[in-house]
Amino acid sequence: MANQGFSPMERGVSFVLRLAVSLLLPLWGVVMIVLGVKWAMGWWIVTGVAVLAIGVVFFAGSSIVSPWLGGRRFS
Repeated sequence: MANQGFSPMERGVSFVLRLAVSLLLPLWGVVMIVLGVKWAMGWWIVTGVAVLAIGVVFFAGSSIVSPWLGGRRFS
């Protein structure tokens, strides 16, 4: 599925978009932690850690990242 597309341009755009989306959730977790520290609000920090943890799991399970972590290859 990762290599589908009719042209190299489509495959490139697909690669970049999937990578950006898989980075978005961990990035939002980090932003929440920073906001929690800045405003000294524990709720933001705890929620940010939870979002970051889930985002890292999704990022590591991404079909783009997992080949570099020793996981499954593109099919």
